[in-house]
Amino acid sequence: MTFPPGLPTDIEDAEVLRAHDWQSFREVDFMQNHWDRPGWSEGRRSYHWMLSFHDDPAVRDLALQCQTELDRPDFDPVPLDALHLTIGRVAFTDETVQTTVDRLVETASRECKKLAPFHLAVGPLAGSRGALRFTVAPWPPLLELHRTLADATQDVFGEADGMQTANFRPHVSIAYCNRISAVSELLPLVAQLRVLDPVSTLVVAASLVELRREGRTYRYGELARMDLVGR
Repeated sequence: MTFPPGLPTDIEDAEVLRAHDWQSFREVDFMQNHWDRPGWSEGRRSYHWMLSFHDDPAVRDLALQCQTELDRPDFDPVPLDALHLTIGRVAFTDETVQTTVDRLVETASRECKKLAPFHLAVGPLAGSRGALRFTVAPWPPLLELHRTLADATQDVFGEADGMQTANFRPHVSIAYCNRISAVSELLPLVAQLRVLDPVSTLVVAASLVELRREGRTYRYGELARMDLVGR
């Protein structure tokens, strides 16, 4: 389910985006078990479009500072080498074949070359129904990238039901909730962490990854890189 359900009043203004994420989280009564998800089973894998931040020291350091303070049994921290922004799910690996994936990579790579790299501010911390996560800003270049990858996916697969840009709410999760937890008990702790300054990162590529679940964590391997070169 899309969260937040409503859009912010300004998708370019970082302060508006941050305030909107925070207010939306404050309106949630209880967080749910993120891992209680239909379709997933141990060993099943899926193809996803992502931005990966595993090699970005600024994003990793900010995540680590927050995770250190969020050492709680009801949250599973995202490994620092698996920090990511999910753009969308393509398909489960057992529902497609390699030749189709190859065509997808070729199509998406060609279209992504038309997009330029862009800067992204990551932070501060907020949350959703199932995760504690960073706000990211601005949204326009992310929405353009999402539309490009969704169109490429639809061109190859004939559908892209899981990649509706109207439902895209970009964020970077740093800890997943593993049980029902009262948000009111979390708000003071998250509020303290919101004083940490956002960090800047440069997005130069998107990745097609093969995602898997290992217990209560996500792991993935990059299959192809879609460079943004602006031509």
